[in-house]
Amino acid sequence: MSLKRILVLASGSPEDRTALDFGAWIAGQHRAHADVLPVYPDAAADTVAMGLTLGAVLLPEAVAELAAAERGLQGQIEQAAREAAHAVDVVYGEGEGVPRLCVLSRGLRPDLALSRQTPLCDLVILSQEEVQAGGAYHLVSQALLGDRVPILIARGDPDTLSGDAAIAWDGSAQAGRAVRAALPLLAMASAIHILQCERTLDRTVADPDVDRLNAYLKLHGVGSGTLTLVEGPRDGEAMAAMAEAQQVGLLVAGAWGHSRLQETLFGGATRSLLHRVSGPSLLMAH
Repeated sequence: MSLKRILVLASGSPEDRTALDFGAWIAGQHRAHADVLPVYPDAAADTVAMGLTLGAVLLPEAVAELAAAERGLQGQIEQAAREAAHAVDVVYGEGEGVPRLCVLSRGLRPDLALSRQTPLCDLVILSQEEVQAGGAYHLVSQALLGDRVPILIARGDPDTLSGDAAIAWDGSAQAGRAVRAALPLLAMASAIHILQCERTLDRTVADPDVDRLNAYLKLHGVGSGTLTLVEGPRDGEAMAAMAEAQQVGLLVAGAWGHSRLQETLFGGATRSLLHRVSGPSLLMAH
């Protein structure tokens, strides 16, 4: 029970460092291979395409400047990744053997590049700062809904993953997939808390029985969790607040159990969890 191939998303901004630290740390703990996927926009290609569409001609000097800026972003990602790997004694660069962290070349559009990598990927990692900045929200949606790969929204220090963990459990298929994806990290936790909002549990479509969840966790050698009932007008905010109060390092939750239309119109637990600035790291699956 371990993670063997991890994909870290990086845009060339200072916000990358949290995700890179988590990727290197998990690679070291699980003797895994972590690839860093650059997801900064291809400004040169986009500008050329726009110029052709509008009938304008771009000067070669302008295209060269854009290409140089992209090389600078790639260099920033590589330098930050190298530092993150060396900080936890993980090998940096391509080659055989694990644990290892290496940076992929920027090629396709970020969404296409992500979809090419996720079929053989155990976990995608992205920093909370990057999500908060707004530029990566569509990649989170694509990873969860389109590519159906679990994603870890990294917050704080990766060492917190070896502390307490919490599971937001309602018995849904999404919550079950999140638990299965999180098993390698849950096995590292010092204790597990099971959080439930009794007011919104729907027992007609799912079985939120905590004993069944604990039996499953025990079968995987994780150990059992302790139930905590959560109250509040909004499930996501209440769950996140309780997890933060319990000082857990990881919160495991299903994503978008309701339709995206409902989430867009009325908000939802997923949105609340994703946009919360403080609290534990968040592992989600759909």
